[in-house]
Amino acid sequence: MNRRAALSVVLSIVGLAAVVVGIYQELLHFRPMYDATVHTAWDGRISHEERLLSRVAVVGVLGVLASFRWRRAALGAVAASAVVFFYAARAVGHYAAEGSLYTGFSVAGGDAGRFVLGAEPYWLVLGAACLLAGGVVRLYTGRSRTANTTVPADADASIS
Repeated sequence: MNRRAALSVVLSIVGLAAVVVGIYQELLHFRPMYDATVHTAWDGRISHEERLLSRVAVVGVLGVLASFRWRRAALGAVAASAVVFFYAARAVGHYAAEGSLYTGFSVAGGDAGRFVLGAEPYWLVLGAACLLAGGVVRLYTGRSRTANTTVPADADASIS
């Protein structure tokens, strides 16, 4: 296996790892206005969509691995990266369009705070970028399209 092929496998595995780490992070944090600490209280199970994201990332890695046999299978990693990136953009876009990100408000009990982005979207974008890079590297480092069929010029002279 050449270096570029190994690079594509490593990139796709790093992308899978980033997606898995990202789905265990929080999308939003509530940060009190008077305190600079971030309170995280994620103690629940991952959602159905997050389990699907991890499976899509596995499909991306399998696409890169299958591209050693079928070159176009690397498009699976490219498609997986598009799905992961779209999920992160949709999740952040939902809260941004709602207007609740980085906007101060009061909660019951008189505390003022705001919602800020957690680590999940950043990890997912990193994972999508690595899956995309792994797929693209594998697409452009596939087998050569034409076989070496040149015959030396003096080969005809030696045939008797």
